[in-house]
Amino acid sequence: MSMSTAQVTAFSTASGFSVQDSSALWLALVLLLALLWCVWVLWNGYRGWASGAVSFGTFGGVAARVLLAWLVLLFFTLS
Repeated sequence: MSMSTAQVTAFSTASGFSVQDSSALWLALVLLLALLWCVWVLWNGYRGWASGAVSFGTFGGVAARVLLAWLVLLFFTLS
């Protein structure tokens, strides 16, 4: 459902920026948080693999799942 002209005007007046700018900001924040989560998971997986607590196959599986989740999120948010 899209916003009416009156709603867009009211939003822009109250917030000081456009609806498109707000949407871009929220999208960027979601993608940034997801990227930070992916880096955190990969870093912890690497630390586990380097210390010998996690096998290389398990680390590879974790890396593949995280990268697949990142790509799916990018596809759905940027399409």
